[in-house]
This record gives sequence, C-alpha cells and structure tokens, in this order.
Amino acid sequence: MKNIFLIGGFLAIILNSLTGMIISNYSFFNWILADISILTSTGIIFALYNRFLDNAFKAVFTFLFLASGFIRYILCLFASSHIENNWIILIVTFLFFFEILVFVLGLVLRKK
Repeated sequence: MKNIFLIGGFLAIILNSLTGMIISNYSFFNWILADISILTSTGIIFALYNRFLDNAFKAVFTFLFLASGFIRYILCLFASSHIENNWIILIVTFLFFFEILVFVLGLVLRKK
C-alpha cells in the first residue's frame, strides 16, 4: 500500500512540474511551493506506512494527510510570490506542522 502513495506522489510532482513548464501563467514560486507541498505529503504518508501503527490509525491519518495535503496544494497555487505578509504561506506552514503533530501523537498513542 505504501508504494501506491509513493508512486502517486512522485507522479503528482512530475505532473505539477510539467504543468509549470508548459503553462506560462504558472509562476515559478507557486510551482516550487506546490512541489514541496506534494513532496512533504508523500513523505509523511510514506513514513506513516513504515511505522508500526494500527490499521485504524493508518486509515484515518491517510485520509487526514491527503485532505490537508490537497488543501495545501490548492493554497500553494494561489500564494503570492513575495514572502512578506503572505498569509497563505503561513497557513500552509501551520497545516504542515499540524500534520507533523498528529503523526507524532499517533506514534505516542501507539505505545500506550
């Protein structure tokens, strides 16, 4: 199962990169930000399936990480290219740290 998400994530990065190369309105900043977002979501889901968590944790966390990763991807498409006062990048960062927090809490709850 983990290989499906790994292959799907890399295919999504390739598709996003091809889109960035073909469409001239797709700015380089948004392209790279979206690729990083896809890469982090793929990495978190791959790490989820490499840990010895119960199937219930894996199912719920996979859905949660896919949903938040999709939201992060959509937000990355609309982020402005300057860092200063960029609320979208701040929201994307908070979503990423929320995913990490949920992942770590899942690991802690597994040990109890």
